[in-house]
Order: sequence, then C-alpha cells, then structure tokens
Amino acid sequence: MGPGKKGKDLDLDQQVDFLRKISFFHGFDNHELKQFLQVSKWLRVPANTMIIKENTTERAFYILVKGEVRVEKQLPGGKSIHLTTLATGDCFGEMALVTEIKRTADVVANRESFILRVEPDIVNTSNVFLQLKFYKRFCESLVTRLDLANKKVAGGKESEESGSSVLQKVFADQGAQEASRIALVREQGQAAKAGRQKGADRARQELVLPPLPDKESRLTPSKLYPKVHPESMLPVNPLVAAELARLLENGAETENTRRLADLISMDPVLASRVIQTANSPFFRRASMVGTVPHAMVIVGVKQVQEVVDSTIRSAKGVAAFSGFATVARDFWQHAVVVGRIAELLREVIRVNTSADLYLCGLLHDLGMLVLDGISPNFYPQLARPPEEFRDVVKAEKEYIGVDHGQAGVWLAEGIGLPQPYLDVMKYHHLPEKATTNPLPVALVNLANLFASLKGVCMGQPGVTEQDILRSFAWVLIQEQHKPFLEVNTSQFVSSFLGELDKTWEGLTGDLLVQ
Repeated sequence: MGPGKKGKDLDLDQQVDFLRKISFFHGFDNHELKQFLQVSKWLRVPANTMIIKENTTERAFYILVKGEVRVEKQLPGGKSIHLTTLATGDCFGEMALVTEIKRTADVVANRESFILRVEPDIVNTSNVFLQLKFYKRFCESLVTRLDLANKKVAGGKESEESGSSVLQKVFADQGAQEASRIALVREQGQAAKAGRQKGADRARQELVLPPLPDKESRLTPSKLYPKVHPESMLPVNPLVAAELARLLENGAETENTRRLADLISMDPVLASRVIQTANSPFFRRASMVGTVPHAMVIVGVKQVQEVVDSTIRSAKGVAAFSGFATVARDFWQHAVVVGRIAELLREVIRVNTSADLYLCGLLHDLGMLVLDGISPNFYPQLARPPEEFRDVVKAEKEYIGVDHGQAGVWLAEGIGLPQPYLDVMKYHHLPEKATTNPLPVALVNLANLFASLKGVCMGQPGVTEQDILRSFAWVLIQEQHKPFLEVNTSQFVSSFLGELDKTWEGLTGDLLVQ
C-alpha cells in the first residue's frame, strides 16, 4: 500500500509496514522505523518539480519511498545533461549527513513521487543503533555509485562520440521547446528596459563600473552581523519621496490618507519604518502590526507623516547602489512588481493567508539595501553583470560573505517586523527550507520567478518557464491548500502567464521609477 495522498494520512503502523517493503529499510526493526518517522517529513512531489537545486547549501537528505527522480547537471548557457535516474528505495542528498558541501546537481521528480525528508542534525541525536544503520545504508549507496562512476570513466572513450550525439539532441530538443516563448518574453523585458533609459549619456556613464570587491576580503557572517544596525539609514525611492513631499506639503487630510498609505507601500524602507513604529514598545501592542494601513490606525496619520518625513530627510544623503540609477530603478520596480504578482497569485489560487502578500513581496529583497551599504561596489556590477553574477545569491556569499536574504532577516529582526516577512526574506530563493509561513514563502518565490521571466529583475533575466515549473513552491502550496492538488501545474503556469500579459500594463503602469 502506498502513502495515499500524504504519508501523514496513514497511521504510524501503516507507515512502518510500508517502509519495511523498501530496500533501504531492510534490517530496521519496528521501533527504529517509528523513531525514524518521528524525525522525518513526508513530501508529495508532483512531476517535474525540483527537489534539490544545484549549488545550494542545505543539510537535509531524502529517501525516495515511491516514484522516480532524475539527476541533472547544469552546463554553461543554461543547458542541462541527464546524469542518472533514481527509483523507489534510493536515497539522494546523503552527503548532507556528514558535510555542508554545496549540492552538485539538480534532482527533479520524473513523475509524482513520495519522499521522506530528513534533517541530519535530528538523526545524529537519535538512538545510536539507528544512526549506525543509517550510516551503513549510506555507505552502501555511496560505494555503489562510486563503482558505477568508475565503470563509466573506464568506458568513457568508447562512448564519447555517442555521448556527444546525445548532448546535441538534448540541446536541440530543449531549444525547440522553449525558444519561442523565452525569446518573446526576453524581447519584451529588454524592450521595457530600453524604454526606461533616460539617454545614451547616462548609459555610457554607468558602464564605467567600480572594481569588483576582493573575494579574499569578504567577512564571515559573525563579523557582518554587527554591521547591520536597526537604525541604519537606507535609501528611499526618490520619485516616491518627491510625490510624498508634494502630498505632505498640501496636507494629507482624511481624503488623502489612502494615497498616503499607497505611496508608503511603494517603497520598502518607508513601509518597514512605519510598521517598525507601530510595533515599538511605546504602543504596547499585544499582537504584531503587519500592514501599513493598520500601522496608520495604531500610530495616527500625523505621526506617520512625521516618520515618513524624517526617513526621507535622513535618506537624502544616501545614494542607492552607488548612484547607478538603472540598478536602483530595477530594484524598486522589482520590489513592487513581485508584491503585486504575489497578491495576484493569491487571488487566482484562492488561498488565504494572514500575511500581507503584497508587503511580503515588496520587502523580500530589503537585505540588498543593507549589503549595498556594507559593500558599495558589489551591486553596481549588475549594470553589466559578469557571468558569475548569473546567480546573485551565490555571488553575494562569495564577494560579501552573506546573501541578501540573511542580511534582510538581521535588519527585520532589529526593527521588529512580523515573522512572515522574515521567513520570506530568508527563504524566497529556497522555498524547500521554509518550515514556518510556507504559503507566503511559496507565493513570493513564484512571483519572483514570474517577474524575472518578464524581465523585471536585477541584472539580466535568466529564468525560464521550466524553472517556474520545477519550483518547490508548488509542493508547499499543495500541502497548505488541498484544492490545488487537482490542478495541472503546467497548464496553470501557461494560463497565469497569459493573465500577466493581459494585466501587465495595469501592474506596471503606475510605477514611480526613473
């Protein structure tokens, strides 16, 4: 008997009986299997969903209880090559049991699969005999794979020509499938960016980039953490600031309160400062304030005006991204568009969440402003990004020492933002690691991907429709919203892209960006 809809729908004895039929668990007694189930999590993974992403770091490993997954290696140019296929009873990601080495390949579900996810730190605190059996199984798996790799190397010369043919076919098939849509989307994105250029002179000036930071000079997270101060002066979108100045000059009376809230909600720094004020000890709130309108009710319109005015004045001498206007523009536009797409996804999927999805999206990259103040030469490189900046998160860790998600969390904790915003900041690139607030994380992850596919991103667009389909966010949505289990994800993505095309002008038409 299989796990049904989800492993947790079975009682413990049924789960134990099912695991005993899996080769990986041969030799485990009932008590050990029950111990194992207490430290693992069942996952139901739809076909074509990415389970592990190459070059990411996580400590979890997986056991394929039922189904089939493929292991792929990413090649330059965005292509991938199939390495192997794993079936029921196989494990993967097991190196996480002993080291924090980066994932060396993608693992994607070929068809609907049921997987057990295990955190090694939990296993390492389990019964010693259970640990020994786990290590024995992993050693057997690694030895088997090493032997297979040796045989492939030995036969490599004989298969070189045929392997080349296979690669060519893979590349040709992939190109034929995605060329039309991706070419169109990238053309739209590039056209939109070109239309926003103020002139050739500015563009030529911004191509004179500062030198890259020295990788050897990057700091450890423990040394970077003290540099993130809750009261740090962060840049505000100058067009939003100018519009607010006009509004405040005329007096934001009752009829203008809605416009005041809308303008504050178009800038990550202003929105976070207003919410920070509402959550300060002065107001002694029993529950956290998580939206701008609610903060305005708690604090009062007049004091909100004072907070906004003070924040804008303090930010006047702070240049975003060393004055590189196109990079700053892309940042502010991306923040608002991701928030709006996240809210649109919530409405289309018809899912309820207590978090403000728009603000979750608006604030998800707040850590970039924090890191920009620490390493001012880094983000200007996105005006003409080198190949190694294709993965911005990886580049942040290599050149600065920590990624913008973690930096955002440090700031958000200091200023008292609600937990959903912290979780979205930290996990919007790795939804599979989200253990709390999974729905906001999933929706912002997808909104981030959709926005990038449309060309609204920092640097050059590098997202494909296949990346969206493989996102682990779909698993989280299905776990939290049962009706979505019946939805064909591929059809939903195509339909939602069509909806974005129809509503794109409405989503972006009022953006206050230079």
